[in-house]
Amino acid sequence: MSDELKVCIIGPSPDSIYIGGVATHVKNLKGLDCLRNADVFDPGSIHSNQKTSILAIFGKLHDFRRQCKTRSHSCYLLNTSIYFGSFLKLILVLAFLPGNKKCHVFFHGGRFAKFNLLSAWVIRFFCRFVFRKVTTFYFLSKEQMAGFASLFPGYPLMLYANYSPFSNLLDRNRLRTANELKLLFVGRLVKEKGVFELLSAMQDLAARYPNVKLTIVGEGPVEALLRHQAKKMPRDLVSFAGFLSGENLENAYKTADVLVLPTFHPEGFPYVVIEAMRSGLPIVATNSGALETLVTEGVTGLQVVARNPESIVSAIEKILENPYLLSEMSKNCQTYFLKHLSRSAAEAFYTRLVAPIKGGI
Repeated sequence: MSDELKVCIIGPSPDSIYIGGVATHVKNLKGLDCLRNADVFDPGSIHSNQKTSILAIFGKLHDFRRQCKTRSHSCYLLNTSIYFGSFLKLILVLAFLPGNKKCHVFFHGGRFAKFNLLSAWVIRFFCRFVFRKVTTFYFLSKEQMAGFASLFPGYPLMLYANYSPFSNLLDRNRLRTANELKLLFVGRLVKEKGVFELLSAMQDLAARYPNVKLTIVGEGPVEALLRHQAKKMPRDLVSFAGFLSGENLENAYKTADVLVLPTFHPEGFPYVVIEAMRSGLPIVATNSGALETLVTEGVTGLQVVARNPESIVSAIEKILENPYLLSEMSKNCQTYFLKHLSRSAAEAFYTRLVAPIKGGI
């Protein structure tokens, strides 16, 4: 990126201890060569694990307005969640931004369907004054984009992807035997992730396919209930690995065959799917959020019906009965990762995005 081009990323600071998808995304952005020298402005949050008051946010924005004049940013990358409080903060940030620069708004977790009629009216009223500053709005899923368009018609919209901070594939070290299949679940252990339906499916599979095993990676409020239910099943059918990160988590991906994510939670763009594809794991999942785009039936995985253990059983049986399908989907996942979800793919996307406009910025 040339010295003349100054980019500002708006979102959680990479040096903070924020938890969540937005914070992870900003850290990944700062790892890109094209954004390594970008400024980061953190306005704070009223509902994160590091809460900031409204008055403090106003103070930060006032100081930021002065910085914008001295730094002469050419482009802003504004990151926000889709919640009423976050949307009000988005309006405030846009109000303080100069209106003659490129500004791209990236929406992360949440759904516009959660807005009630009153909050939607309030937001629409104020947004008409500041949305004209936005070059393009970006969404993680078609559902998010459609929800926005129903509230705010007429604006330029696009889909975008979360991505891995790596460009290399993870080498598999699995030697499978006939009728053997190692399933993997990675995520927070809450009922909305479909973990109880997954255990019910495992119980149905156990009688006919004793070599199908499940490893659950993660922690959460329903862990004790899941462990109790698993004790009623055949020995070693389900194992709990707890919270894993780094090399330990990579090994979990490398030693599995399929990632199963039967979630009915309003997903955005799960990072676990990105790493699974990097490892060549086909995805058995519902079509929540970006999973609708990531999981192409018979190509990168199989789609299942939410809250339906029988649907999970059918998908696993399809894989067991056709080992060539598993192999082909595995190759397709890694191809998709390299093209769309790798660091090199993100580098190309954001290099184009922040490039100066000919004859303008």
